[in-house]
Amino acid sequence: MWKWFTSIALCMGIAHAAERRSYSGSGDTVNLSGGQDNNAPPEYYIVQPGDTLWEISSTFLGNPYYWPRLWSINDYITNPHWIYPGNRIVFRMGTLIDPPSVDLDANRDGYTVEGLDYEDVGAECGPDVRFNDAIPAATYQAPAFLARKRDVEVFGKVTKARSNQTLLAEDNLVYIQVDDPDAYECGDILAAFRRSKKRVRHPKIRRQKYGDMYRILGNLKVVHKNGDYLSAVVRDSYVEMERGDLVGPPMPVTVELEVDKPTGDLEGVIVARMSTERTLAATGETVFIDRGRSDGVRVGSTFYVVQRRDEYVDIRRPDMDLPPSVIGRLVVVRVDDYSATAVVTDSSRSLPDGAELMTRVN
Repeated sequence: MWKWFTSIALCMGIAHAAERRSYSGSGDTVNLSGGQDNNAPPEYYIVQPGDTLWEISSTFLGNPYYWPRLWSINDYITNPHWIYPGNRIVFRMGTLIDPPSVDLDANRDGYTVEGLDYEDVGAECGPDVRFNDAIPAATYQAPAFLARKRDVEVFGKVTKARSNQTLLAEDNLVYIQVDDPDAYECGDILAAFRRSKKRVRHPKIRRQKYGDMYRILGNLKVVHKNGDYLSAVVRDSYVEMERGDLVGPPMPVTVELEVDKPTGDLEGVIVARMSTERTLAATGETVFIDRGRSDGVRVGSTFYVVQRRDEYVDIRRPDMDLPPSVIGRLVVVRVDDYSATAVVTDSSRSLPDGAELMTRVN
């Protein structure tokens, strides 16, 4: 009786959805808005960036509160708040006699689930791996570095500025006080930076120290010399400067790389993030890892970010007996002897300090 009632409700919901909204698209995609025949819903839907189970359930089933049913029959969705572009939701619209069914097919994960009830299906054996797609050459910025204080080359400080602004950005004229003005010429490029975090340590091996974290603020171009001061114009500002910020030699910040799936057999962890906020790392953010040149890491090397935990049960620490599940990928943009700077290229959730890294997931 309950199933018969649910079928009627779903059919009525779908009819109402057709009245409210139409669909457009062809091939492998269909849009949630558009202008085709209201009585011709799509046979399937490819998840697009920004889609949610709530919206998909509302649009195709006529009731957003059906989203738990979609989640329950779609085993590869580990968190209902995270669905990924490229997953395919296939619809076969039915009648009161032949109730509607929903097929959820995750293209890469090998799951095909039919109907609104559980159905056992064969799944490909293997580890939980994603983010294997190659990314064409793109530009990545990593305006930060780790260094011990004694290894940081400081020429002087930004002591004053021509404007009355507290925060200084591109095109502002600043005055840099240096020890030897004769060592510089007009046109020289310098970097402005500041220390943003003291005493970065390995999150698991506390005796392993990486020095302090410095944030690169931007580049300065020398335009004049007078006494102990250099006049310079701010250019390529990554974040606002302030009086008192340090000045040193120019530092590479931007690199253009192609990103591919990780190779080799190397493990590590994220030791720190560029952001000092309490938020966790996300796509596009700069992070630092505990592997470097001595481990064979090079610019362009990639790592999977993996997780071993039940997010409901294992709140304080991971369960290392669980198999690793890939939740992100990062690419190395700068390499030191025992550490490296990387940018997060893909993530299915926020990435914390201490997150586990692998180049091969078994």
